[in-house]
Amino acid sequence: MNRNTSNIGTLVLVLVMFVSAAGVAFSGGAAAQSDTGVLVDDSFTPTNSTESAYVDLTGVADMNGSGPVSVDVAYEGLAEGETAGNGTVLAQETLSVTAGNISSSTFTVSDSDRDYDSIRVDVSTAGDSSLIASTDWGTLERTSGGGGILSGSVGGVPVLGMLVIVGAYFILGRD
Repeated sequence: MNRNTSNIGTLVLVLVMFVSAAGVAFSGGAAAQSDTGVLVDDSFTPTNSTESAYVDLTGVADMNGSGPVSVDVAYEGLAEGETAGNGTVLAQETLSVTAGNISSSTFTVSDSDRDYDSIRVDVSTAGDSSLIASTDWGTLERTSGGGGILSGSVGGVPVLGMLVIVGAYFILGRD
């Protein structure tokens, strides 16, 4: 292995580590807040591509006989100028979060729901919120069409980025 090849290998390794770290940092989700009963108080803007919203709650591994925890999940449509708590409740349910298990809520966005300026996701408990190990929520978006041979990703790494790295390796690796 010559000096150029080892430098390129190091560069590729550093780039892969950076992309992985950035992906983890921006992947969304939030841990439960143990000092309050509010686990999620956030909103999203429904678009034509928004299929659904979800909430995933994970109970701590050992609830020491204190579980399960009842958690209320509500999806509220807010028109322009409306504030949280003054909108239209689109769906609500109570989840029972047990030790070490994931409890989920899913809200399917209908055509009429897309008329709201935002949809608020409210997740709270009157129980011991420290028994919730993690809280994750987000939306699922519809995608359409191909986009060509260079679009998409493999394992979260863009295909075009991989082609640039491989091309640089071969160009700079030759004597």
